[in-house]
Amino acid sequence: MPDLLAVLGHPIRHSFSPIMHQAAIVDRGLDAVYTAIDVAPEQLRDAFCGMRVLGFLGANLTIPHKERALEYMDELTDRAQRIGAVNTVIRDKNRLIGDNTDGAGWLESITTELSLSLTGVRAVVIGAGGAAHAICDALLQAGCESLTIANRDVVRAQTLAVHLQTWYKQSLIQVVGLDQLSTDGIDLLINTTPVGMHGLAQGQMPIAEHLLHSTMIVSDLVYRPMQTPLLLAAKNRGALVHGGLGMLIAQGALAFHAWFGCDPPRSVMEQAILHDMKNHHE
Repeated sequence: MPDLLAVLGHPIRHSFSPIMHQAAIVDRGLDAVYTAIDVAPEQLRDAFCGMRVLGFLGANLTIPHKERALEYMDELTDRAQRIGAVNTVIRDKNRLIGDNTDGAGWLESITTELSLSLTGVRAVVIGAGGAAHAICDALLQAGCESLTIANRDVVRAQTLAVHLQTWYKQSLIQVVGLDQLSTDGIDLLINTTPVGMHGLAQGQMPIAEHLLHSTMIVSDLVYRPMQTPLLLAAKNRGALVHGGLGMLIAQGALAFHAWFGCDPPRSVMEQAILHDMKNHHE
């Protein structure tokens, strides 16, 4: 029987994970199958029980399961504990180990693609969900000068800040409501929300366009479409932009290595995604 893997989310139709992972599995000649499973939040516990019973090798988690999954893991890696969210599950015998490759994948992607260091940057993170946890941790690990978490729900942003302050200096982290956000003096702005994604908040932007300026870098974790309204507006304002596709591939490659013990062919993963986009006219 082939090894079983899946990405769990709700909704899940937007995910490229099955396409890129299955392409890598075939290229490496592995006996495994990777699929997408739509799991409602109230079904998450049952889904993990099913993984144990069916002998799944592992899984990826996407919106809205990354934080909730913490309570269902038998063990957490150091970075998953620090981030407070899980995007990768590894089965070890009958134990489920929660990891998080989002932050490392994003950091590798943006620093490589734009040839820069994030040491000393003043950053704004839009959102306070599971992806925001990972990006905030990556920024603080990289030595950012300041971090502002901007979210519509300020209480949720404050909860994230308090969690991060367990590991990082309190003075580095600030919280504001989206309606109070100022980007004066900001070097880097990252959207970690699904706003702008196909089928969710398509065509929308997470912040007002006037907050974008030419001296900042704008990174959008949304990868479907590759050119989000935020990135297009940032380009028009003269900002340097970074899309979500590179992070998707990098975090996936780290998860692939955790499951199979070998590195996947990243170029094959990328080509599989681009081919699918072309077929769907994205």
